[in-house]
Amino acid sequence: MKISEENPSKSQLELTIELERADIEQDLQNTAKKISSEIEISGFRKGQAPYDVVSRHIGGEAKIYEQAIEAIVNRTAAKVLQEKKLNTIGRPQISIQKMVPPFGISYKITLSLMPSIELGDVSKIKLEKKDPTATEEDIQKVIDNLRQMRVKEAVVDRVAQAGDKAVLDFEIKKDNVLIEKGSAKDYPLVIGEKKFIPRFEEKIIHMKAGDSKKFELEFPKEYFEKNLAGKLVQFEVKLKQVFERIVPDFDDEFAKGMGDYKSSKEMREAITKNLQHEREREETEKFHMQAMERLVKLSKVGDIPESAVNEEVEKMIHELEHSITQQGGKFEDYLKSIKKTKQDLQTEFKPKAQERLKIGLVARKFGEQENIQVSDDDVKKELEIAKKAYANQPEMMARLENPQYQDYVRNMLHSKKVFEKLAQTIEKS
Repeated sequence: MKISEENPSKSQLELTIELERADIEQDLQNTAKKISSEIEISGFRKGQAPYDVVSRHIGGEAKIYEQAIEAIVNRTAAKVLQEKKLNTIGRPQISIQKMVPPFGISYKITLSLMPSIELGDVSKIKLEKKDPTATEEDIQKVIDNLRQMRVKEAVVDRVAQAGDKAVLDFEIKKDNVLIEKGSAKDYPLVIGEKKFIPRFEEKIIHMKAGDSKKFELEFPKEYFEKNLAGKLVQFEVKLKQVFERIVPDFDDEFAKGMGDYKSSKEMREAITKNLQHEREREETEKFHMQAMERLVKLSKVGDIPESAVNEEVEKMIHELEHSITQQGGKFEDYLKSIKKTKQDLQTEFKPKAQERLKIGLVARKFGEQENIQVSDDDVKKELEIAKKAYANQPEMMARLENPQYQDYVRNMLHSKKVFEKLAQTIEKS
């Protein structure tokens, strides 16, 4: 194996790895054996065909090289990076330079080097942790939401009134032209939830099943779709059904039906306890982040490589896309609604991506300074908790055994310990 280095810039390092045939022979043999175990080759049992026979059967040795290259690069690159003990940021970029059977191969690894970091003085950080409390309003909101989950509905032959569910067909037009996504069939509107634009619900009250109505309303000036904000539009509505909604009282009978509670008082106490715990968790997370942000401001961080910033931007966009998909939406529809392209988001996200990277870099440096470690037992305990939570989800259980997921857990625990240590240091000072 021959390694040559080149620095195209202060923040980048390129390693060119040249491998002789002898360096990759075992990888090629293993790949050929794997291929022969997956296909039928006349005269040989699966997995037993010689290398040359496999090569001829699949159309040449280049096919073996193509399937072996990932394993070759993973094995040799990991060894090189470990031996050189390089301090890098982001994912290495790998490009194949030469791959001509029956000779060796060469490839290039492009690395973004870790910027210089000079930690600020933690003793200068002054923060006060608040003592959060679950308010009566918070508690009542949870109770009301639970009551709404147990609501009973029945069709009624009367005019719609506050608290009812009205099933509507409607169209929304601007200058008598139907707006984009401006029509719906069998739309369920709970009168009083105020999920539509202001005064819309007022127009539905006193309508009966079979009634139709035309009216005009103005969209709020702060409406998220700028082409509709503050604009007057025309509605055509047909009310198809009216449902009376019977919301159960919050009493002992309700509490017993919601779980292992003996009374509404016991259930309220449990809700209060859970909410208090949630508020404390939120305040702790907020305090931890504020502490790290203050440390970042006091610290000096060198120039972050552009490739690392771009990688973080893509990660942020992926997180946004995943969130929208999880809520049942489509990323393309979201972009249309905000009238932006993916490229627009990439530009917008860059400053935030840089801040996220700075927080990660400073946290990593602080962890090194404080010699914060995560033991195998720490990872094992966290995985055991996850296994209990996902006991009935085979796909997730299999994921927990994946070494990459276990690395993720280790990194997550390390980050948690770093933030906790910084918070403790600040609270003591």
